[in-house]
Amino acid sequence: MSEIPASAQGGKSFSEWQPIYAERGITLIPCSPNKAPLVKNPQKFGRKASREIADEFSNASAFGYYCGKRNGITVLDVDTTDERVLSDAMYRHGQTPIVVRTGSGKFHALYRHNNERRSIRAWDGHPIDLLGAGLAIAPPSLVASKHSQTKGQYQIIQGHLDDLDRLPIMRELEDRLYVGRANGPRPQRQGEGRNNHLWRRAMREAHHVDDYEQLLDRVETLNQEFVEPMQQAEVTKIAKSAWGITERGDNRFGRHGGYAPLELAQSLAPVNPDALALYITLRAHNGPDSVFPIANAMADSTIGLGWRRFAVARKAIIEQGLVIQVTPQTRHKPAFYRWPLPWEKEGIR
Repeated sequence: MSEIPASAQGGKSFSEWQPIYAERGITLIPCSPNKAPLVKNPQKFGRKASREIADEFSNASAFGYYCGKRNGITVLDVDTTDERVLSDAMYRHGQTPIVVRTGSGKFHALYRHNNERRSIRAWDGHPIDLLGAGLAIAPPSLVASKHSQTKGQYQIIQGHLDDLDRLPIMRELEDRLYVGRANGPRPQRQGEGRNNHLWRRAMREAHHVDDYEQLLDRVETLNQEFVEPMQQAEVTKIAKSAWGITERGDNRFGRHGGYAPLELAQSLAPVNPDALALYITLRAHNGPDSVFPIANAMADSTIGLGWRRFAVARKAIIEQGLVIQVTPQTRHKPAFYRWPLPWEKEGIR
């Protein structure tokens, strides 16, 4: 692969970055400082066409790629500078090795495309767009700033372009956010699971409304998706049940948590409670197929151990085979890990 320039965040031109992205499977498109494509029908370009225009647009300091099947990328576009919103979104939809800060200080989290659609403000009340199609500006583009004469730069703040081939798919997406997928089963008769399906949907929706009336309104709307909607009394009963469970704090739908087998808890807790705490925290944040860092930056922000205790705890879970190293640490990125496969767990003590 082409060597990435030492000035990787230096705002080099389209002609320099086009082959770097192409070798990683991404078709790059030249853009204006206002983030508009500079070619006609850019969504139809392939890597060959992109290469042929590289010299013509050698001065373009902004460039992007089209999300979706062509480049295999879906972007979680966090339209705020609040890192807590980014953290919460990645907690729900899965960690990813590549996070980009946009020219205005907001965030793009990159995932492997899994037939997601393009949805602006995909979740009511949250400043987050789902980009399963359409243009996304690529780092290290320089773009015009809306509020000053200076230009803003897109920068990779977590990961590296070489991580593009191991992006995870997003988890916990509703059916409505996929192309060609129905919003849910459309059973014809009462006995085909309408009640259970609507209750499960209500439990997920309850996390995103302010009160019972909003939830009832949402459940009534979902009920109309059935070929044969249920009676209002049954819909009301489902909404009341879901809201009551949510108010008690017992609604676990759409939420993640950590689990440690009893034997592991009994063996680790007496001798290294920090290692047990770290293991459970990692379990809570990373699904079974995740590839994730265990970086020193997590010591205070994620688990509150301090870096010395954190380092000892990390060493312990690695030595016990509770995580498997996938890539080594380098100057540009931390080491990444995965959960052991079933046949690898025999060595866990």
